[in-house]
Amino acid sequence: MITNNMMSKFDLVCVTWHDAHADSRWIEVTEIDNEPYLVTSIGYLVPKAKKGHVSLAQSFGADGFVDSVLHIPRGMVVSSAVIVPA
Repeated sequence: MITNNMMSKFDLVCVTWHDAHADSRWIEVTEIDNEPYLVTSIGYLVPKAKKGHVSLAQSFGADGFVDSVLHIPRGMVVSSAVIVPA
């Protein structure tokens, strides 16, 4: 079970990364945007959750479960910073 005390063992981090994204409508090839799409995400760093990825959990439940875990491929990470250390 994860308690507030156990949650304090995870760094709260801010990660900026290149998103893989798609257009949601039919477009002309000349309309394709060639600029990167940067995203900034904040969450609790879950170390070694998924090989080759930075994994961030949004929430911790009293039953020990985590919610909304985002797995960002390491090659897409531009920068990361610890906001609140464990």
